[in-house]
Amino acid sequence: MEQKNIETLTLKEIKNRLEGQVAATDMPMMEPGFAMLYGGKRQFGKAAVPHCPYRLPGIRIGLFIKGEAQITLNLIPRHLSGNTLTFFCDGAILQIDGISNDSDVRGVLVEPWLMNELFPQGVPAMFNGQVKDALMSVDDSTFAKIQHLYEALALVLRDKPVSRSAALSIISALCCVYSEYYVRVSAHPAEAPSRQRMLFDAFIALVNEHAKSEHNLAFYADKLCLSQRYLSRVVWQTSGVYAKEWIDRAVITEAKVMLRHGQMAVAAISDALNFPNPSFFNKYFKRQTGQTPLAFRNG
Repeated sequence: MEQKNIETLTLKEIKNRLEGQVAATDMPMMEPGFAMLYGGKRQFGKAAVPHCPYRLPGIRIGLFIKGEAQITLNLIPRHLSGNTLTFFCDGAILQIDGISNDSDVRGVLVEPWLMNELFPQGVPAMFNGQVKDALMSVDDSTFAKIQHLYEALALVLRDKPVSRSAALSIISALCCVYSEYYVRVSAHPAEAPSRQRMLFDAFIALVNEHAKSEHNLAFYADKLCLSQRYLSRVVWQTSGVYAKEWIDRAVITEAKVMLRHGQMAVAAISDALNFPNPSFFNKYFKRQTGQTPLAFRNG
């Protein structure tokens, strides 16, 4: 298996891990270019190791129906509860920190190349690459509408042979509903973000994009046209976490994904993460986690 497939959590890998643990009717349904998870009761708790980061290939939309979950999404700790829409961009990093036994979820994965087939006149705003992730609580009416679309898609996929045109039409409708709701919520937020919050969000977006190669605060301050001192103060006042710690969290998350889900040698991971040498990487990883890279990989 190729490296990028090993270090990511694909729906195929989820399906393999769930075999023998859930009913056949609850398994992910897979078609060329897309897949659906319908019977999602406690499935993520069974398919993913808690407190372990996973890279998620493909564009993913979901409906968290009920239950509670604590996750870390692209570095940021988040809480999930019922009636919540989820969106993860291609390549998002997700870590499940806790999930209740009554959790239930629906979800669709779409390969990025299929979006152009679904929307030949241009993809909806939420899916144009600018939005990295979103968790949105919805009212009962919107929740019911979206749940009916998932139910319709499940019926189409379970009726063999699958009508691809019908399935793609429903997926297109789901994407439009998600995007329209996102645009509406973004245009009328409950509370306008402060300048500090906007700078913090921009900083985190840069860290998610560049932390594999850029470990120094000076790089991010320069990108934002700020002094290191001012950026450090803004990040601390907004999050209660130092800016350098956010960078270190991103680097360690990338390292953990490569170590736990890949086959690269530690020296190769050190090079991929732009460390001067493996010895420096080993000391850095142990200082941040209390374990050596090999101990974490074998743990």
